[in-house]
Amino acid sequence: MKIKSFSFKNNSQNWQIEKVSFDNLNLLVGGSGVGKTSILKALYLICNVAQGKVSMLEDVEWSIKFSHLDQDYRWDLKTSSIEKAFSIEPKQSEILDEKLSRFKDGLEIEILHRTSENSKLDGEKLPKFKRTESAIALLSEEDSIAPIFKAFKRLLFNETREDEYPSIDSDPSSLPLSLDSQSKQSFKETTINYTTALKAYYLERIHPQIFDEIKEAYIDIFPSVQDVRVIVKKESNNQYEIFLEIKGQGLEGWIPQYRISSGMYRTLIYMIEILSAPNGSVIIIDEFENSLGINCMPQLTDFILDKSVKLQFILTSHHPYIINNIPWKTWQLVSRTNGKIKTRRAIDIPQLDTASRLDKFTQLLNLLEYEDAVS
Repeated sequence: MKIKSFSFKNNSQNWQIEKVSFDNLNLLVGGSGVGKTSILKALYLICNVAQGKVSMLEDVEWSIKFSHLDQDYRWDLKTSSIEKAFSIEPKQSEILDEKLSRFKDGLEIEILHRTSENSKLDGEKLPKFKRTESAIALLSEEDSIAPIFKAFKRLLFNETREDEYPSIDSDPSSLPLSLDSQSKQSFKETTINYTTALKAYYLERIHPQIFDEIKEAYIDIFPSVQDVRVIVKKESNNQYEIFLEIKGQGLEGWIPQYRISSGMYRTLIYMIEILSAPNGSVIIIDEFENSLGINCMPQLTDFILDKSVKLQFILTSHHPYIINNIPWKTWQLVSRTNGKIKTRRAIDIPQLDTASRLDKFTQLLNLLEYEDAVS
């Protein structure tokens, strides 16, 4: 999947995101409170609605354009809170209008159009169905909807904290034969929504060459680390905890996940998520520099730049090193005026286009100060 653009409105809270366009690598920059995180949260909501993880919405509407498997799509949706007569229950948000389209040779072809009165899929009338859930989730097994449903599974926001030990109710060593026999790409697609530690566990056993690549890249950044492994621990309630450990030099031996420093842990999580993501995934990271020390920023930034050919990245950052070392043409300046959040691509700003490489960051700071002053 690749997100091409989207716009979003929250009518109940009276704020909106004007159309944002994305490339393979995108760095959102701007002052605190201008809306960078709001953009990522809106994408998170859209992703969850598509997968049926969220059914109750406020009064919102959006339009998102994306591509998947060489096919271009657009998804438009509008909801409204409806208060039922003679009911003591709170207002419910229902979908008023939902439309899915694909594009071929410049022509828009309607896949689905759903209103409060009727619904059609591929030109055929549908019976009425649940108005609190998206048609993408409800009709995910239909031939024309299935690719769209699978596309939204490729938006990755997963970020497990070092003090979280995910658990499952079965022994992960009882490996499904179907998983064991899968190619790298099929394996990545199957495990895309697994927890980070569980992905690493199966990579270590089924595709050790990928796990070794993670370890080698990690040790290059942190030479004091000798090894990385995944531990499974059976609990008294017959649940299985899965967590990461690193082996340090000297007498300390294996360091459990909860004792790994935040920067070292976060770097390892990023590497596992990026190298286990199937081609065409979208990696979304808010405040990329959080907890990262200056010793790991350069190599981790280079790591992302190298992988942005087959993956799409949408990042936010305040850190001068991150901003300065990600190509300036990927910068998007985020600003807010009252309830409107808007972005401007760096390549569309003359001051940045004409500045020397050394002056671009200074020009960026001047622009951000100006945006803060006028908003």
